[in-house]
Amino acid sequence: MKNIIIFRPGVIQNETAFEAMSLIYDYLHKNCNYHFTIIKYEDDNYQNDAFEIISIPRKNWEFNSFLNWQKPKLKDKQTAQLLAKVDGIITLDPTIYQQGLIAIVEAYRLGKPVWFDTSITFTEIRRDIKWKLQRPLIRKALDQTTGIIATVPKCLERFRDLDLLDEKLAHKFTIMGHPVDTMKFTPQQKLSEKDGILRVLVVGRILPEKGQFYILEAMTTLLQKRSNIQLQFVGTGILKSLLEKEVKKRGIGEKVLFINPVPHNQLPTILGTVDIYVNHAVNISRWEEYFGVSNIEAMSCGLPCVVTSSGAILYAIREKDVAIMVSERNIIQLQEVITNLLDSEQERYKLGKKARQYVENYYSLPRIANQYDQMLQEGFPKKN
Repeated sequence: MKNIIIFRPGVIQNETAFEAMSLIYDYLHKNCNYHFTIIKYEDDNYQNDAFEIISIPRKNWEFNSFLNWQKPKLKDKQTAQLLAKVDGIITLDPTIYQQGLIAIVEAYRLGKPVWFDTSITFTEIRRDIKWKLQRPLIRKALDQTTGIIATVPKCLERFRDLDLLDEKLAHKFTIMGHPVDTMKFTPQQKLSEKDGILRVLVVGRILPEKGQFYILEAMTTLLQKRSNIQLQFVGTGILKSLLEKEVKKRGIGEKVLFINPVPHNQLPTILGTVDIYVNHAVNISRWEEYFGVSNIEAMSCGLPCVVTSSGAILYAIREKDVAIMVSERNIIQLQEVITNLLDSEQERYKLGKKARQYVENYYSLPRIANQYDQMLQEGFPKKN
C-alpha cells in the first residue's frame, strides 16, 4: 500500500472543486491500494469520512515574516514526523501558496516524491521586489517537484507569464481535468414531465464574476410572459440580497427560486430533475473560470448546457455540439439560446445526450483516477 499525504492547510473546504479531486483519492484507496491522509488548518471547513484528517495550527505552517521566505520550514514536529513515514506528498502550487513551498522543501529534504496541483489560469504579472526575491526560491522548488497536475493547458501559460516555464519543467506537467462520478451524476426523470414547468438551473456562488445578473436579465421577459417557466439559483454570495431585490422589483418572485448551497452528494438530484443548465461566468480583472466543474456535472446529468467561453471553459468543453457557448455579457444572444431550448424538447434531449457522452469519454471517474495513478506510479522510486 502507498501512503500519501495531502498537505493543504489553509486551502481546503467543502463545496469546492477539491471535492471533485477527493473523488480520485477515494477511488484509488478503494481500487488501487492507496491510503490518503489530509493535513488541514484547524479552522478549515472540510470534513470527509473517507479519509484520515489531521488539523494543525496556523503558526505551524505559516511564515511569520517576509524573511522566512528565505528558509521555509515546517514547524509542526508531529506533521514532520508523519511526512517522513509516507511514500509521497501532494500539495499546493508554490507560486501562489507558501504552504506548497514548505511541503516541497520538506519532501526534498526527506527524499520523498512530491506533486502539486494547479488550476489557476490567470494572474497578474508580478514585477515587484518581493517577487524578485521570492522567485529563485520558487524556481528551485519547482525543480525539486516530482510532478505537476494541471487542469487545463492554460495553466502552463501562467507559468510562462511568470518566466518560470522551460523544457525541463514542462515535462513535469500532466494535464488532467476534474473527474465526475457518472454513476451518481446521471440523467433522471424531469419534474417538468409531471407538472409541465420547465426549470432553468444556475449553480454557483452569487458574485459579479459568475454573471447571474446577465442570466436574470435574459430571462426576465420570458418569466413575465410565460407561466410554465421557473428559474432556480443554487448558491450564496455577496450579491444574493441584491439579486433577490431585483427579482422582487421585476415582479417575478413566484417564478424565481433561491436554493441555499447543498452538500455535494445532493447536487445530482437537483441537476437531474431540471431541464436546462446555465453558467454565465465572465472574465474580470483578477479572475476567470479555471475549469467549471459544475458545467461538467450538469452535462453528466444529460442537461443541455449554456455556458460562456470564460477562462478554461473552452478547453474543458472542447467538442462541437455538446454544449452551447454564448458571448460574455451578450444578453440578447443568451435570451435567444435559452428561448430556443425552452421551445424544443427534441433539441434539449439531443444536446443533453451528446453532453452525457462527452463527459463519459473525457471526465469519468475511473478514467481520470487511472490517469492519476499512472502519474503517481511514474514518480515513485523504482525498485532494484
